[in-house]
Amino acid sequence: MKRVYDFLKKCGTYYLATMDGDQPRVRPFGTIALFEDKLYIQTGRSKNVSKQIKANPKIEISGMTGGKWIRVEATAVED
Repeated sequence: MKRVYDFLKKCGTYYLATMDGDQPRVRPFGTIALFEDKLYIQTGRSKNVSKQIKANPKIEISGMTGGKWIRVEATAVED
């Protein structure tokens, strides 16, 4: 997980994809943290992204830097 974290930090901006019903939604994020080998993102509970994750916790994160890219699929949990 450290390699994923390091890559996303190097990107500066990465993209988080969620589902809003049957419509995919993608938005830029910048903050990410690593704690006890888990990735953490931050968003407000009142934001649509938070509501979408609560309704369907399957997400994807993608980022690109230096001509290389990463895509990570995950199930988000509130912690």
